[in-house]
Amino acid sequence: MVEFDKSDFRRDEKVIKLLKVFSVILIFITIFSIITISNKNCAAESGSAYAVFYAGGAQLLSGENVDARLPMASTTKIMTALTVIEHCGLNETVIVPKEAVGVEGSSVYLREGERFTVEQLLYALMLRSGNDSAVALALHVGKNMDDFVMMMNEYAARLGLENTRFANPHGLHDPDHYTSARDLGVIACRAMNDSVFKRIVSCKRYDVPASEYTTARTWYNKNKLLSLYDGANGVKTGYTTKSGRCLVSAAERGGMQLVCVVLNRYDMWNESMSHLDAAFGEYCAVRGCKEDEALFSTSDGVAAGVRGGLDFAAKKADISSLHYRITPDRGHKLPIKAGADLGRIEVFAGERLLFSSRLYTINDIVTEKQLYAAENYRGEVEAKYGSEAEQISCKLRSGVPQGSR
Repeated sequence: MVEFDKSDFRRDEKVIKLLKVFSVILIFITIFSIITISNKNCAAESGSAYAVFYAGGAQLLSGENVDARLPMASTTKIMTALTVIEHCGLNETVIVPKEAVGVEGSSVYLREGERFTVEQLLYALMLRSGNDSAVALALHVGKNMDDFVMMMNEYAARLGLENTRFANPHGLHDPDHYTSARDLGVIACRAMNDSVFKRIVSCKRYDVPASEYTTARTWYNKNKLLSLYDGANGVKTGYTTKSGRCLVSAAERGGMQLVCVVLNRYDMWNESMSHLDAAFGEYCAVRGCKEDEALFSTSDGVAAGVRGGLDFAAKKADISSLHYRITPDRGHKLPIKAGADLGRIEVFAGERLLFSSRLYTINDIVTEKQLYAAENYRGEVEAKYGSEAEQISCKLRSGVPQGSR
């Protein structure tokens, strides 16, 4: 009979147990790696986009897949806030309705019957992304939810957005709720030019004092870029399983306000900072005049302004090559009242169009000589970038010779 050493069996059992433990660990590592890779690649599979804007004129500086229709999660609340600010006063009292209690997703845990000001709920909306706050505000402003959503879509239409549709005020997934990186950037640029909105989204912490209608609350901003990035001053995070990670960020340096949109980007924080860094490094803000200021004046006493002001971003390397052209409207009949359009002004770097807007007269034009001088202005206009000033010269439009009137 062959005898076996029991110690050999015990050693074999230990080896088998170790192999089993190792196999389990290996399986978990493999599963985790697959999930991580899947998450990182989800942008490519389900669609993703980014866009960077100069906020002054909602000027697109760079982007990828900018017109693709994508879900945007809680970045929806940028339009929610704009709609609320447009339609009601900040000090109006909102009584929390039962419809706003227990709304799915992120919440500030409102209770039925509590009372807040519109301003307080806007902080809850934009800092904590409260879906309950979105519903409470929507029902305060609109007769019902459909009414408020219609207001949001009307606002989008006024901005000329072609790839945006809202189905709710909070951003929970709905197949009929979408935007594009370009459209969302335009919305955010409009929002960052609103002083009330900008003040709210740049706030890191907001305290609500106790009252007879509610307990004291403190809300901290979820936007980590406010602490991570130099000059960051907005705006909104967003996430659902359908939308992926979304972030609309904003930062201002040297008087230049930028907005960055990333939709369905796994590393949204670092990617946003990288895009902002690139834009700040390459571009600078160029300003010629505000909307109510004269861009130029003629010797015949005519002053002309620019709708929205002359305000755009240009590559730093192109500053010395900027030039403009004026294309006058035809068929003017005297007298022309102050505020009437005269034509279009465009600014170029080489042959690349950087800016286009309507030119208008600041004062009345009563003589043919005045009209001729305004339509055929060829002098230099001054534009400032940073602390420097640059003279932008005139370039005649092809087919429109000087003195064509």
